[in-house]
Amino acid sequence: MNKFLKIVLITPIALAFLIILIGFILPSQWQVSRSIVIDKPPRAIYGYVSNFKMGWPQWSDFDYEDPNIQYSYSGPIQGLGASRSWISEKMGNGSQTITAADPAKGITFELKMENTKFGLKGNIAFEPAGNGTKVTWTDSGDTGNNLFFKYMATMMDKMMGATFDRSLAKLKTRLDGPVK
Repeated sequence: MNKFLKIVLITPIALAFLIILIGFILPSQWQVSRSIVIDKPPRAIYGYVSNFKMGWPQWSDFDYEDPNIQYSYSGPIQGLGASRSWISEKMGNGSQTITAADPAKGITFELKMENTKFGLKGNIAFEPAGNGTKVTWTDSGDTGNNLFFKYMATMMDKMMGATFDRSLAKLKTRLDGPVK
């Protein structure tokens, strides 16, 4: 077998092995977090983050990534147990449920996508910031041993961070008025 043929055969195998090896070394946990200060008390913000039907559409850009998305709601209107599910060709079908809620501290939620094992835990936390409130939105997850999801996790900040920033800016504008 000539040298060129060996290189042509061995190179793709070596690259595939390297990609798999790196995938096993990548961390399985990921996190995306963004913050903004809003010049209102936590209770004024709470209704926007604890209500999927009336609150989130006013500020979350994720709600508008697919103009044909179909939402359905269950549980309480807001707070602990509030839930929504969606059908979306673009984003995939999924659900989101508030698992903890406190008007002074914020909310925690779980998001699950159907037909995949992808899910995340989210938190929108309130903390004092001068005369206002620092609002921090954090999503995190664990990809387990799924190599595809591990590679995807390395890009989560780039994929989600800008949407977090836009959404939090819209929440601030909704509550504080236009930036002057």
